[in-house]
Amino acid sequence: MQKIKNMFEKTRNWSLKKKIIYGIIVLILILIGFMVFKPKDNSANITTDTVKLMNLKQTVLATGQVTSNTDLNLSFFSSGIVRSLKVKVGDEVKEGQILATLDQGNELAALTQARGAVAAAEARYKRTLDGASNEEIKLSELALENAKRDYERVKSQQETLVKSAYKNLLNSTPEALPSTGGSDYTAPTISGNYNLEKEGKIIISIYYSGNGTNFNVNGIVNGSGQVTTTTPQPIGDSGLYIKFPTSSSMNISEWIIDIPNKKASNYTTNLNAYESALKTQVSALGSAQALTDQREAELSIKKAAARPADIELAKADILTAQGSLQSASANFEHTILRAPSKGTITKVDIKIGELAQALKNVMTLQDVGSVYLEANINEANITSIKVGAPIDITFDAFGTEQIFKGSILNIDPASTVISGVVNYKITANIFNSPELRPGMTANMTILVEEKDNILTVPSRAVIKDKTGLQTIRVVTNPKTKTYKDVEIKTGMEGDGGLVEVVSGLSKDEEVVVLIKK
Repeated sequence: MQKIKNMFEKTRNWSLKKKIIYGIIVLILILIGFMVFKPKDNSANITTDTVKLMNLKQTVLATGQVTSNTDLNLSFFSSGIVRSLKVKVGDEVKEGQILATLDQGNELAALTQARGAVAAAEARYKRTLDGASNEEIKLSELALENAKRDYERVKSQQETLVKSAYKNLLNSTPEALPSTGGSDYTAPTISGNYNLEKEGKIIISIYYSGNGTNFNVNGIVNGSGQVTTTTPQPIGDSGLYIKFPTSSSMNISEWIIDIPNKKASNYTTNLNAYESALKTQVSALGSAQALTDQREAELSIKKAAARPADIELAKADILTAQGSLQSASANFEHTILRAPSKGTITKVDIKIGELAQALKNVMTLQDVGSVYLEANINEANITSIKVGAPIDITFDAFGTEQIFKGSILNIDPASTVISGVVNYKITANIFNSPELRPGMTANMTILVEEKDNILTVPSRAVIKDKTGLQTIRVVTNPKTKTYKDVEIKTGMEGDGGLVEVVSGLSKDEEVVVLIKK
């Protein structure tokens, strides 16, 4: 009995334990189900924002410099000693004003000479067109008459000289020689001057008559005479005389006198003198005739009208002279430093008396009253910037509180690589600018796009997938921050990390910006 009672107690205890175990299991299952199916509370891990209606701007920031419209480094074209310096730093100058000069001695002389050459060429051209004056024609006629008279004078003079030389040649120590030759004789003495212009032989024949011994003259001279040993007898009209030797030599009956006597000691000298006189005559007459011809030609030219060829030649002379003048003027101008435009001298790097090197910067000219801005924009932003875009500008020199206005003037189409980044240079103007100086730093805020009264959300709230679909997580339970994905369409991206919402959202809707993990 006791055993049955013990068994019953054991059975009841086991049943109770089973109930307790089952109860615990049920409670665990209920707790798990509650945890699984209860509403989520994400408020602690989610950052949200609301869809706002506001004005949106898109800007690009850039740092630039103030640049002068005129910013020129000036230099001389040639080297030389500085002779004058007419400006100092801070002077305002006008276009073309002389700033400095080099030594100009040689260049000035060449310029003066070139001007004279132009004046002479122009005068010759005018004279060619006008022709010779009456006075010039008369002078040419007188020159021709003088040349003709000179020719006749030279001709007469040369003829006399030639005639005299020829006479001397014919009178080359004449002597009588026996016609039969031989050496055993005493020759007659020949005296006087041969005055006939004939060459040849004079033959003297001796004969005897009742009146004594006589002679006859034949050959180039005709005549007769008495043979005498004391008184010279004329040989015809030749101008020569003959005196016979003693009677012991009378055995020779015929004597011959050669004119000229080529055996005479002075024959060669007289022959050379005669030939030289002939040559001199030809030369002198030729020169005199050439001068006469020249004077005749000059007179004909002066009387004739200007020919087209002469006019063109005179014009060509003017052009040549003008070219030389232009070259001389350019060389002279190279010794002068002029202001290429108006502006202010901001640097002077030369002194009077020192040597200025060609093409070396000696002055700087800037227009400090007319300036603009220059800045470099990287390639990521340049496509959004347009000419005419407004700009807010601050200058380091005036502080960030003073904001000035401007606009884009130009965008350089050529790129510049700076530190490995592709940049494009922009220029901008400044409205109502203060007293700026070239080189000042300008901080530029360029307005790219602006829209007023549009729906905006933070750009980081927008999710884009690989297909380009844009969604945003809209909060459905503000308390627990539960949300749903909503497809949207965005527009302009603005400053401050905001983006325009074109469709899909309404004002004041709460959207998820960030979920902390």
